[in-house]
Amino acid sequence: MSKPQATPDERLAALRREIDGVDGELVRALAKRFDLVGQIAEVKAIKGEPVVVPARIEAVLTRVAKLAEDADLDPQIARRLWRQIIDEACALEEAHIAAR
Repeated sequence: MSKPQATPDERLAALRREIDGVDGELVRALAKRFDLVGQIAEVKAIKGEPVVVPARIEAVLTRVAKLAEDADLDPQIARRLWRQIIDEACALEEAHIAAR
């Protein structure tokens, strides 16, 4: 006996549950990334290094664009998302350093 096909509503609900799971993974990954950013801010404060290092930012954006391309994701989407993540990371670093 064959399994009945899912209705469009059932399929949509299942896909949304999958997105919810991916969202959880993304939030956990971002939390880990920002924890590392806080640690980097501590080291930069000790060394007297600036928060914004343009060459590092461009290297990250280039690497992420390549990773996106390899994963069949539009590299420009990845660059725009990471630009926002980097901006937030720099703001967090500045706050950590100012609080010292």
